Amino acid sequence: MSTAEPEEPQNTPVTLAGREAMFRNTFEYASVGIAHVGPQGQWLNVNRCVSEIVGYPREELLKISFQDITHPDDLNLDVGLLNEVLEGKRDTYRIEKRYYHKSGRIVWVTLAVSCVRSPNGEVDYFISILQDITEKKRISRALADSETRFRAVQETNPDGFMILRSLRAMSGEIDDFIWEFVNPSAEQLTARTAKALVGKRLSQEMPEAFTRGLFDVFCKTVETGEPWQREIYYPQDREPRWFRFTVARVGDGFAVSFQDVTARKQAELQLQASQQRLRTILDGVVSMIGLTTPSGTLLKINEASLRLTGAAGEDLIGQPIWEHPAWSHTPAMQDRLISAFSKAKAGRRMRFDAEIRDSRGRLIPVDVQLAPIFDEAEQVTDIVMSAVDISERKRAEAHREMLLSELNHRVKNSLATIQAIAAHTLREASTLESFRQSFTGRLRAIAASHDLLVSTTRDSADISRLIRDQVMGYAPAGEARLELTGPPLVLGPQGSHAFGLILHELATNASKYGAFSNDSGRLSINWCVEERDDEPEVIVDWIENGGPPVTPPTRKGFGSVLIEQSLAHSLGGKANLTFDPKGLKAQFRFPVRR
Repeated sequence: MSTAEPEEPQNTPVTLAGREAMFRNTFEYASVGIAHVGPQGQWLNVNRCVSEIVGYPREELLKISFQDITHPDDLNLDVGLLNEVLEGKRDTYRIEKRYYHKSGRIVWVTLAVSCVRSPNGEVDYFISILQDITEKKRISRALADSETRFRAVQETNPDGFMILRSLRAMSGEIDDFIWEFVNPSAEQLTARTAKALVGKRLSQEMPEAFTRGLFDVFCKTVETGEPWQREIYYPQDREPRWFRFTVARVGDGFAVSFQDVTARKQAELQLQASQQRLRTILDGVVSMIGLTTPSGTLLKINEASLRLTGAAGEDLIGQPIWEHPAWSHTPAMQDRLISAFSKAKAGRRMRFDAEIRDSRGRLIPVDVQLAPIFDEAEQVTDIVMSAVDISERKRAEAHREMLLSELNHRVKNSLATIQAIAAHTLREASTLESFRQSFTGRLRAIAASHDLLVSTTRDSADISRLIRDQVMGYAPAGEARLELTGPPLVLGPQGSHAFGLILHELATNASKYGAFSNDSGRLSINWCVEERDDEPEVIVDWIENGGPPVTPPTRKGFGSVLIEQSLAHSLGGKANLTFDPKGLKAQFRFPVRR
């Protein structure tokens, strides 16, 4: 074994030329731009990467300064920092700035500047390191723009929007979710602020998501990536609401969009209920109602039509309406219907009386109507046909004829009343003109009572109409100074005749001396029915106020006699007149059906 000292390794000597070559290669082929810049900003030396970054060949750059290609908005910052180095306040600085590429486009760089000083401390030149960050800036700007757009969309989005990330257990299973984003609409819809939710657990802030099964839905969406959408009836303390949920996976979490569809749901439910009510009504009425094409082909028909004819719906749908068993009993009836449909198809609304045949072969009088349905272009798309049973109307017309005959007979009885009125009026009249006015007015009251009877289909009259006919003409401002209140009430023929005369006397008196004789008086007429063991009794209150002061009469005139005799003898009732200074008050009680 040798005991000699080991030989030292021989280092390969590096010549000055080799070191200069290494420096030049490092400078020239560096992956970042390297430049030597003079104190006034002139380019002294640049490597290949600087030329690639700004697009200028080396020889062109060496003829200009960095100020010539710096973006104006960044020039003051760069020059200011450069001056601080020249003044000895700093030795280095680092900024992000923009250069104009020779092609005209803007290039973003990270610029790191340090200086080399001479022995006397003055700056000899600057060493600038440039790294192109244009693409990084573009990506950052795109991300910022995307974030801005996302924020803008969510700020104005009428739907609630939230993002939650998963909180997993050691086993990897999802234990909970944590809020990361809540938009303003979500704040409004949930009545919870973003500040109160972001960073909080779903289980703590909205435990109902677990009890209603939404947590499992969220977990499935995160694990499988399958979106989920549903409308859910969601109870709230203020008011139960309907929400439409859309859930989609976002990273290791999910985004949920939800909108309040309560109004639409309620409208749908109301529409369904309305359609069901309409169908129930259409099927419940005895009138025949159907929907046809403009050419008369039956599209829909109600239950009443089927019950009336005894036909099945499937045997009628798709057939011309004039082939319907109800209308095909005579060729003349079919021709009339065809002609009516032809006119309805042209846009005319048709109405006429006809006879239809029921399942037992009976002919029933009906009021037929054809109503065209138009589209936006004013073209007829469908026709609604209805046939209303007017048997009652026909019977009423016959009854009216009978009633007119009966009234004709009653005229004879009325002559006796007129003679009595003439005698009483003559005795109280001071002049021929006053006799004419009083007598004529009382005759008009009788005539109005008869007119009312004739205009109805019964031998009776509605008290509201009776009052209006007798009193309205005397009210100076019409209904503005006349108040009528009371339930629907029909008086018998004797009651309407006698009470009509009483109303006329009171209205005449109000016009001459009472509430209607000035500009401020008012009249209130109220009536009701009092149930009695033997027969219901009508109670009518006549109340005047606002007219001239009232004084009791010194003698009993025809009006008072007429009121007392009519109620006592004709109606079996009674009257109570009170001459209150504020206005006449009267109450009348008599049986309803006389």
